[in-house]
Formats: sequence, structure tokens, C-alpha cells
Amino acid sequence: MFAMLVALAAASAPSVPSFPVAADSLVPVTIRVQAMVGNEPFVCGRSYSGIGTTGATITASEFRFYVHNVRLVNARGDTVAAAIQPRAPWQDADVALVDVENGTGPCSGGTPEMHPEITVLAPAGSYRGVAFTLGVPFARNHGDLAAQPAPLSLSRLFWSWNGGYKFLRVDLRAAQGDSAATGWVIHLGSTGCTGEAGAKSPTSCAQPNRANVALAGFDPSRDVIVADLAALLARSDVRRNQPQTALGCMSAPGDGDCGGLFASLGLAHPAATGADTPRFFRVARATATMGQGEAR
Repeated sequence: MFAMLVALAAASAPSVPSFPVAADSLVPVTIRVQAMVGNEPFVCGRSYSGIGTTGATITASEFRFYVHNVRLVNARGDTVAAAIQPRAPWQDADVALVDVENGTGPCSGGTPEMHPEITVLAPAGSYRGVAFTLGVPFARNHGDLAAQPAPLSLSRLFWSWNGGYKFLRVDLRAAQGDSAATGWVIHLGSTGCTGEAGAKSPTSCAQPNRANVALAGFDPSRDVIVADLAALLARSDVRRNQPQTALGCMSAPGDGDCGGLFASLGLAHPAATGADTPRFFRVARATATMGQGEAR
């Protein structure tokens, strides 16, 4: 039986009173996600030009991310904490996996099945906003991968017992003109994780790197959440890598290649490029084909 808490204040409030909602009053709400590269739908194997600070052409081979702590804003402006509906292998009660690759072409490391949505249980009604956390909850982030049920059983989205999961993984190759393509990756996760003496797993992380996302004007009956790879890379040079650092961005605080990406996600980083950096997530009106959306 799922328990729900409905907050009696706006989403921005740090602490609000709440009251329980009966489980039998909850209905499934599907939050659709559309992966885009600018104005073009993301498709495995397709190349996209004009990306990043040097206008490179990219071809991605991986595009998946985890979400938890989903909330909806109803027509009165109240924030509703929505329960993720378990749906194996994509969702359990704590976390949902958004998978927008189809295992074909350069995405052969993925799966043919896709999951471009998040299904939650919430009170019936109209909604005008959504919020969520990009990442895996700390309590689930540091454990034995072999013992984890889906969707946390994917080795390609796991770093190590100490580092935990890759909250967002995007792998790509970038070229410019007739030059050879070079690899560049985005592996977002917690860093600086340590444990107290005698602890069996980390008890804290210096850089949690869980992005809190809040999107106004979102109606799940008509809108989609756009995850825009062009916006995420807008302030990055995907043709170059900072010397003596990991390929692309693997979330290290000393890696300047992470600055634009972290700014796009609203995360702090020493090399962050500023509040005017285009955001990875935005709201768009859904179309009949779930292809291109009208930005809002």
C-alpha cells in the first residue's frame, strides 16, 4: 500500500506541514520524457551538427538517467509528493530509469526496449508543474551491484561501491569538418565519498551531485519533459579534453570540462559557466508522434 504526503505550500518552501492521502484515492500519472538534440528528436545512430562551443557534429551511443523524489504541483499551487509506481524492470518504489536509447547501431551497449517516461501515483486532478531529483537516493547509491534489483542492476550505470551510480550517462563521439571523431562522455555521479571508521559503506559524499529540477507550466496530460542534449553541451567543447583529466566529464570538481554541464543541470562546480547556461530540462507541448516539441 502506497502512502502519500501532500504539501500545503509551494514547491520552493524548505519545510511545510503535510497530511496523508488514502492510497485508494491515488491514480497513475505518466510523466513523458522526450530526448531531443536542439529541435531534433534524439535517435541512436543519427548525427547532429552545431553542438557545443565549436559547432561539432556528434553521434551518441548512450543516453540514460535515474530519477527519484518526484513531486507534482496541482491547480491550487500545492505541491504533491508522488510515489513512483513499481514497474519492473524500469521502476521500483524509490527510483525510475529513463532510457532513451534503443540498443541499435552505436547504442549496441544498451537495450532494444526503451522507457521514455516516469509513472507515479498521485491524487486525481489537474497539475501545472513537476519537480524531481536527477540521481539515485543516497541510501540506495552505495551497495553491492550484484544484489540490486532492476532498475539498479545495470553495470553500465554503476561506478563502484564507493562512488555509486552514474546518475546520468551520455557517451558520444564528436567530429568537426573532415577531422577524425573523438570520444567524449558525461558520467554524472557523486564524488568525494568517504565512510566513518568501521563503516561498511560511505556515510557521506563531498559532492553529492544530485540535481533538483523544478519545471513550471507542466501538464502531464498534454506536455512532455524535454531532455535536450544540445542545451546540456551548449557551453562545452566536445572536441577537446582538459589534459590529465578523465575523458569528457566524470564529475570531478577539478575537471573544467564539467563546468558547462553542471551549470546546465543547476549544480555547483568550480568551473560552472553561469546562470544563463541553457538548461538540460525544459517543458514542451507533446505532439502526435512524440517527436519535435514546441518549446515553452
